[in-house]
Amino acid sequence: MTEFLLIRHATPDYSIIDKRKYRAFGNDLAPLTEEGEKEAFLLSKSDELKSADLILSSPHARTLQTASILAKELNLNLKVEIDLMEWIPDKTFMYDDYSKVVKWREHYEANNGKNSYPEDNFEEKDEIITRTNNVLRKYSSYKKVLVITHGMVINALTNIEKPNCTQIVKYNIPNL
Repeated sequence: MTEFLLIRHATPDYSIIDKRKYRAFGNDLAPLTEEGEKEAFLLSKSDELKSADLILSSPHARTLQTASILAKELNLNLKVEIDLMEWIPDKTFMYDDYSKVVKWREHYEANNGKNSYPEDNFEEKDEIITRTNNVLRKYSSYKKVLVITHGMVINALTNIEKPNCTQIVKYNIPNL
């Protein structure tokens, strides 16, 4: 059985995103802070990661930067998987007001990932679980895979409420 280690990206820097007033997918361009880079380097020294076979990463800048530091330090191949992305607050990808995202996330959290309002079009918890597990199943021939992803993805899969940056969480795909 493959051991998947879900790892939340290191600390991101949203200041450039805020300064440029990027919205929607613009938020995904946030790089790591200098401290975040140090966190990723320190994470690469963890004994728990030493016997990994491969690194998978979400396509967001903060996960790719974390994963690239790990790949270099651990001498591992890195594959980018779009469906390891963060929670989708608007499946039309058309929102332009971050306050809506805050409202949708509050609704998501208050209803355990369920959407009870037809006018809201956010990704439900079950959808996150399905898309993520579909990716991970493709890598079930490996012994140990590092999966660099996001807090809401880790929460959906494991029910850990708010994973810390660079937190490592062991995960097995149900019914594999």
